[in-house]
Amino acid sequence: MKPTQTDPTCYEIRVEGHLPPQWADWFDGLTITAEADGVTLLTGAVMDQAALHGLLKKVRDLGLPLVSVSRVQFQEAHLYRSERGTNMNTDAIQMRKNDTRTLLSTLWGAVTLSMLKADILSLYIPGSAEEVAKTSAGAGVTIPQLMLGGAIMGELAIVMIVLSRVLKRGVNRWVNILVGAVTIAYIWGGAASYLHYTFIAVVETICLLLIMWNAWTWRNVEA
Repeated sequence: MKPTQTDPTCYEIRVEGHLPPQWADWFDGLTITAEADGVTLLTGAVMDQAALHGLLKKVRDLGLPLVSVSRVQFQEAHLYRSERGTNMNTDAIQMRKNDTRTLLSTLWGAVTLSMLKADILSLYIPGSAEEVAKTSAGAGVTIPQLMLGGAIMGELAIVMIVLSRVLKRGVNRWVNILVGAVTIAYIWGGAASYLHYTFIAVVETICLLLIMWNAWTWRNVEA
């Protein structure tokens, strides 16, 4: 049926590869949409078969493999582009959300491994048992209580690896900021004067500051 002004018809041309929107003028003003499967969709009204063949010639001149050519109703194509744009925005937001959660979880993993490494290396320090006794006396707690505190802080960092991925954004932000600050205080509050501990403590602090910064700047749109 010959298209009319009340029932416009357009063409959808799919080619392999992604084209930037600037190529719209080259294709006589067709709308250019980059699809997730690596295909570019060219959509728009075409005057006649001669104009269509002209567009296909331009595709050939660019060396773009042609995937498909289809004739669709204008309303159908418009609805597809609207839904496509909404889906792409939703996918982008979901990716940013997952990126933030993954980053926080990964940083907590780095902190956990660093804390374990510091504890293991400290076992090789001569007189480490006496050092623990001195720290216990200075803190006014028994050695078992001191060990329990260290165990709790170590487990807290491990738990944050999981919580950073599953908590809702609002709670997630403040939990990461609070636990990050407490962990920094714990690291430097019990700091030893050994070079290996200072080095690892600096690495841990950098990771924790990154955690707190990314949690603080976590935008609501990514929730």
